[in-house]
Amino acid sequence: MKLDVINAENKKTAEFEIADSFLNIEAKDDLIHDVLLAYLNNQHTGSSNAKTRAEVRGGGKKPWKQKGTGQARHGSIRSPIWKGGGVVFGPRPLKVRFKVNKHSKREAMHCVIAGKIKDGELTIIESIDIKEPKTKSAMAVLKQLNLSGSKVLIVNDSVNETFLRAIRNIGNLKVTKPENLNIFDLLSNTKVIVTKKSMEELIRRTA
Repeated sequence: MKLDVINAENKKTAEFEIADSFLNIEAKDDLIHDVLLAYLNNQHTGSSNAKTRAEVRGGGKKPWKQKGTGQARHGSIRSPIWKGGGVVFGPRPLKVRFKVNKHSKREAMHCVIAGKIKDGELTIIESIDIKEPKTKSAMAVLKQLNLSGSKVLIVNDSVNETFLRAIRNIGNLKVTKPENLNIFDLLSNTKVIVTKKSMEELIRRTA
């Protein structure tokens, strides 16, 4: 199968040939789901923490004597029933990692990329070069490519400071390098723009 390669003016400049064997892969929804869940779970820091009465500062001295005051007996102002005291059964730091082997990740990525190509949601571009670090410049490129208003993922092999500064204020646009591409980014964006060099790298990694 041959895909059109366009330039920044949205004009066809060449063709990119993809082997039919790459596209004729069986879609494995269960595998994609497992890889996606593992990715999302592994983004959690698991750092939530509430102090127990042993960790709260202070409270070493008995507030008042055991008997004779007419008040309830207490041994510490850091008891859980006191304001500012410890927490009973509160959240504790916990980091659970879901492991997915490399072959499964690669196959899931292959399935999603092939699906994006078949659905016409993936476009190959020669390169994307923004001359000025201004949002207006980036929006002009998106408008030229008929991508204004869409959720767009750009997979660019060459990302410099000027490029990042130009796109950082565009909320529905994300840019990544091919080596950092993941399942979540592919599935959560309706349009994917891939530079020619990045596409070659993705096919090499997933085929």
